[in-house]
Amino acid sequence: MTYRRYGPGDTVVLKHGVLGSAQPSGSGKVLSILPAAQGFVHYRVRFQSENFERSIRQDDIDGLASPSSSPPSQARAAPESSTSSWINSNSIRTRK
Repeated sequence: MTYRRYGPGDTVVLKHGVLGSAQPSGSGKVLSILPAAQGFVHYRVRFQSENFERSIRQDDIDGLASPSSSPPSQARAAPESSTSSWINSNSIRTRK
């Protein structure tokens, strides 16, 4: 299954029942793209009816109700090279 890729400024709508009783009403605006976790792209989204931001997985977005400015991409994120890791293993220190 393919998913659309969203960027900052795009409007998204969640699938019905994804968050249970905490489901926000209306659409949300993508603020940023977060690093992929467990193979899925995550987005930082703020919904119209809320004054805080949520982290939303790619597969929680209703693709039919959410217009996209980018072409479809695969559901799983491509593995990133070891040089682009956001963790610098040289800066980790342990006690003796």
